[in-house]
Amino acid sequence: MSKQQSENQDERRNAILQAAFTLFGQVGYSKATMKEIAAKAGVAQGLIGYHFNTKETLLVEVVREWMINRGMKEALQQLDMSAQPAALLQQALQHVVEFRKTNPEWFTLLISLWTESVSNEKLAHELVKLYQEMKSGIRLIIDRLDLPLDEGEKETFAVLIQAVFDGLTLQSPVLLSAQPLSHEQVSQGVGWMLSGIKSPNGEHKNQNRLHLNKGDQTK
Repeated sequence: MSKQQSENQDERRNAILQAAFTLFGQVGYSKATMKEIAAKAGVAQGLIGYHFNTKETLLVEVVREWMINRGMKEALQQLDMSAQPAALLQQALQHVVEFRKTNPEWFTLLISLWTESVSNEKLAHELVKLYQEMKSGIRLIIDRLDLPLDEGEKETFAVLIQAVFDGLTLQSPVLLSAQPLSHEQVSQGVGWMLSGIKSPNGEHKNQNRLHLNKGDQTK
């Protein structure tokens, strides 16, 4: 295959992923048809089978593309790894807030995967792998934080952060949350989580509250 042919294949594959992301996000996985996806992508329907084999594989790859290849990758590129631990975690969570706002289709897409996975063992297995990939990215951030946690506790904390990410997704639709979490609320929540780790009795929760302005942080 020539370089030009390879580039054309990549373009068509990306067009299919974009079309599927849009349709799965607008009408849901079960209602979006392969014919509609192909039409929106501007490709022959058979080409979807060539690249992804089945509709469920396409769903998994769409979620992986936006969760790992775009969401996680963009987050790690934008984070200031030289920042103080609290600021670094704040940046990560704020990125998630902005990602949900700029990709409204993500809510329906992820809900579709969760729902379909309940009765589909293959999808459930793929969902576990996706979350493992996501947790690996979160661990890169946690390992940068100066926290008194052993390996098992860091894994638990990573799962907690994943739950926060999912919670932000669940709150993203306007019909469910007319006032999505603000930057200040996310900052405050990060402070609560960190203070809970540093002060198990919770007596100093407010002392670790994060503020919006850089350099205006208390620990």
